[in-house]
Amino acid sequence: MGAALRRFEGSVALVTGGGSGIGQATCERLAAEGARVWVADLDEAAAERVAGSLPCAAGREVDVSDADQVELLIQEVIETDGRLDVLINNAGITLGAPVWETGPDQWARVLAVNLTGAFNGCRSVLRHMIGRRRGAIVNTASDAGLVGWPGQSAYCASKAGIVGLTKAVAMDAAPYGVRVNCVCPAFTDTPLVEAWVRAQPDPAAARQEVESGQPVGRMGRPEEIAAAIAYLASAEASFVTGVALPVDGGVTAR
Repeated sequence: MGAALRRFEGSVALVTGGGSGIGQATCERLAAEGARVWVADLDEAAAERVAGSLPCAAGREVDVSDADQVELLIQEVIETDGRLDVLINNAGITLGAPVWETGPDQWARVLAVNLTGAFNGCRSVLRHMIGRRRGAIVNTASDAGLVGWPGQSAYCASKAGIVGLTKAVAMDAAPYGVRVNCVCPAFTDTPLVEAWVRAQPDPAAARQEVESGQPVGRMGRPEEIAAAIAYLASAEASFVTGVALPVDGGVTAR
């Protein structure tokens, strides 16, 4: 069990989108393994709630699509704790609409949060990590970044962009001892997915379709994705960089 491990003892981690779902589970996993965790979320109350439940954490509001906000937050972390060892770019939103019903503003917002948000985090933190010649970044992509899903053109494009961004940034950072990877979860039982299910004409049928469509016959659990993120962020993955790791119950193995 992850709680028995202490792979992040003495480390400082920042998790965006940490107020719920995969982000919250990741905060809990890293904290259980000894990290001081900064919980960042657009919902300040959610960030503070999660931080308050952890032994050594701080909660902050941030809009990851705003480069200045991300820069200031990362500066605060480093000025307060003297270091930032792990960055998890997890904040994200979705949009359920076919491409012909996706407005330019909707498209831009999904890419701004999901893809530009990850770029903003990588760009700001790497100046610090490169100087120390150590650090790990894990981005949350999606199986939708590896395959196409109907009604998800903006989301798929943003998550495919994260896969490409991860690989390119990994190559930039590798000579400086910094690793950059991403996870690609399939449908995971999070508040974001639950909101999507409730918005369908027949929520029960939609949930059943999602679960039966996964080879393992169920959705993923947030803690399962968090376990993969923690591995990629840990020294156990010291020879792993530029990887897009499917954590998807076999969806992309078809």
